[in-house]
Amino acid sequence: MNLSHYGEHGIQAYNLHLNGDQAIPVPITESDAAYKASQEERFVPPRNASQWAAASDLLDAYGIVVLCAAPGTGRRTAALRLLRRATDPSPALFDLEPEWSKPSVRPLPKEAATGYVLDLSDLPEPPDHRLGVDLVGFGEDLRKKDSFLVVLATPSDWYGHWAEPALPFTIRLEAPDARDLVTAELRTHHRGDRVAWLAEKEFSDIWKANPSARAAWRLADRLVGASGREQIQAILDEFGDWHTEIESLLSRDRVKGSDAQLLSTRVLVWAGAILNGGRRRSVIKAADDLLARLGFDRDPADVLTGATTSSRLGSARISCNGDRAFHDEKMEGLPAAILRHLWDEFPTQRDLLRTWAVDVAADRSVPEGDARLVTTALLKLAVHRHDRTVLDGLASDLQGPRRALAVDALTEAAWNAEFGRYVRDRLRQWMDSKAPSDNKVELVIEICAGTWGINQPTLALTRLGKAAGHKDFGHPAVVNAFRQLALRRPAEVRKAVDQWLSDVESGQTDELVRRQTLRAFFALVSSDEGTDLVLSDALAPEARARLVRAWQKLLATDAAVKAADRQLGRWQERFQDDPERRKPVLDLLADIFTPPSLRNGLDGLMVTEESAIDPFWREVLERAAYRHQASEEVSTP
Repeated sequence: MNLSHYGEHGIQAYNLHLNGDQAIPVPITESDAAYKASQEERFVPPRNASQWAAASDLLDAYGIVVLCAAPGTGRRTAALRLLRRATDPSPALFDLEPEWSKPSVRPLPKEAATGYVLDLSDLPEPPDHRLGVDLVGFGEDLRKKDSFLVVLATPSDWYGHWAEPALPFTIRLEAPDARDLVTAELRTHHRGDRVAWLAEKEFSDIWKANPSARAAWRLADRLVGASGREQIQAILDEFGDWHTEIESLLSRDRVKGSDAQLLSTRVLVWAGAILNGGRRRSVIKAADDLLARLGFDRDPADVLTGATTSSRLGSARISCNGDRAFHDEKMEGLPAAILRHLWDEFPTQRDLLRTWAVDVAADRSVPEGDARLVTTALLKLAVHRHDRTVLDGLASDLQGPRRALAVDALTEAAWNAEFGRYVRDRLRQWMDSKAPSDNKVELVIEICAGTWGINQPTLALTRLGKAAGHKDFGHPAVVNAFRQLALRRPAEVRKAVDQWLSDVESGQTDELVRRQTLRAFFALVSSDEGTDLVLSDALAPEARARLVRAWQKLLATDAAVKAADRQLGRWQERFQDDPERRKPVLDLLADIFTPPSLRNGLDGLMVTEESAIDPFWREVLERAAYRHQASEEVSTP
């Protein structure tokens, strides 16, 4: 997993609310791949030179420029090149991670001498009709502060009345020349001697097609890593997604017999692709499952009178190593290419194919290791094809013990430089819905408690806070998630929870956010690590006041009372014999129970099983009563 995209310290400190629109700045560091590619000696400009030359002038004039191009054209690298030139000598650069219902300039930051990149591709619905007009004004505000914004958009999204005001600073970007880009990459990696290879006739069709920047970088990477010139043809075959080999595997001429036999062979080719390296039985079962979905059920007599497993695998050119089945291992990337070919050549059947593949991973009779092969293959396909429905299927259908596979897949997808934005947004959207499935709530909680949440806590905490609102007070999964983040990212947890409590006290939040905040706070104080984090702030007057009021709200909430009493009992067990912390905790509890209306809750805590009065809670009651009496005397003229 590549964490460098988010910088050494992750997302910068930011006031993160559970409600309302916001755009979180994510530092762009020198380790970022696009940042490296934007360097003077390495950068290859887009082919439409006149438009590219105008982009810099437009950015300077408007404070904002829109680069309109498909993903994979090198547009983010171009954006960073523009910003580095505009904000020299030492630019502060940030990606903006929007958390909003609709795109708007209102939450966008406007720090001085800063460059921002905002990706508005793949919009789920049209923005507000004022977005274009507002961008003009926003750019003017940025320009006054020597700051700049580059918006990334796609031609399929960036049109309509709302986009027209932005047309004066919109650039239709083309990909750079593929051969020039590969040449630059070879020289950057000290492989200048291999530039001569690019003039070979084997490359001529590639240069005529002029592939995308993403594809050119992939080709350059394979050429840099080649052991010698003898690998060129294999690299080019792989670069072409093994199209010729795949067409041969699926060819009607190769399979002599009926359409049913052809289909059986093709299905095995596809089953072998999602389970490459899996057990033979899993591959055969997956193929038979797909055949059954297509109306070709086979009863035991059909199985026993039909082709043997070895013959069926052989017809699909799948070889076995022990009990494991593989497509040609000499053709690196062939299984993934088969799945991409399947999605491209049979687009009307994607729903059926996606459901089939996810069901294979969900099938408990398929060993977990084989199921993980399926989810890994589907993840690569989803990222490569920007297929949202694949990941949604994994999230919905992998349940119980198999949910861990969805957690791993979505965690990895959340880091993808382009597709990750969609995944992160989906996690938030699921938790914003009124009644998400329990499986999705548990899924989001686990993802937030794992490596993604630990390394990107600011974004994870909003999703975790929202997820807490869908669970009971003290739910173990939510408690564990806050415990993990409190252990690894205490500063971010402290800041987030403090912000949420402040928002609730301001009276500007709705009932949903109050419920989320209260459950999140209780989950935090339900672990030793979370309690220590909260108590460490209790000496600060404002933080202490918020802590006291939060506990008082819990004790006044019917759904929380039993869980709160249990947790207070654990506090007693932990602190009553602690010589250093007993008194501070007693003082805090006395503050919490100062209102007489809350002291009824002390009855169950004070009386022991032997019907005696517990000295710890008796002292809390005495201190609380004294505080109340003192406050009454002060308030009485």
